[in-house]
Amino acid sequence: MNAGFLAIYLRMFYQPRRTFRFIFDSGKSLPYGFYALLVPALGYTLFYVMAYLAGGSPSTFKPWLALPIEEYFKYDIVLALPGYYLSWIGAAGTVYLISRLLKGKGGFDQVLAIIGFGVGVATWSSLLHDLTDALLSVIGVIDMREYERLLNEPTFWRGLLLTLYAIYFFWILTLFALGIRLAQRLGWARSVVVAFIGLATFQVILLIFIR
Repeated sequence: MNAGFLAIYLRMFYQPRRTFRFIFDSGKSLPYGFYALLVPALGYTLFYVMAYLAGGSPSTFKPWLALPIEEYFKYDIVLALPGYYLSWIGAAGTVYLISRLLKGKGGFDQVLAIIGFGVGVATWSSLLHDLTDALLSVIGVIDMREYERLLNEPTFWRGLLLTLYAIYFFWILTLFALGIRLAQRLGWARSVVVAFIGLATFQVILLIFIR
């Protein structure tokens, strides 16, 4: 990452349309998209490190793999980066192919930038919360297992978490649709549909790795 990317990344929070256009015109859509994806990938790797050190474990589901539940977060430390990478490639490929079928004009590298920045920016709505509770657990301010329990009961904290997830899905869908419209030159309706399919693809692949 470099200073140029950081300025572009921050500008995506408040000037997404202008920033997407700048990225597409720069000829650096691929590296910029990859750098943007690294933000949540590394952020959640850090979260899993702290969650494991704090003795956390999933409280409402059993992992698909036959892993000891208390070591679930240890394995996610290793799986987070490849999970985000494959989700990025899979979602971008799906969006690109559908866009081409709809006579879209943009290139695959532009779609990689759209997915990378959409995920890299919108994930902060949940990542900030997750990093905070993991850090507080590591330093002993809260008990992570107890907090996980509260997140899965009808409490204020569960309401907060669901609100943050709603913000995430709305934010990422908006960025995807905007980027697709600008790069592929599709109408808003088609852009939103393609964006939704891309989001679903990303989340399903990521779920396979971190479930």
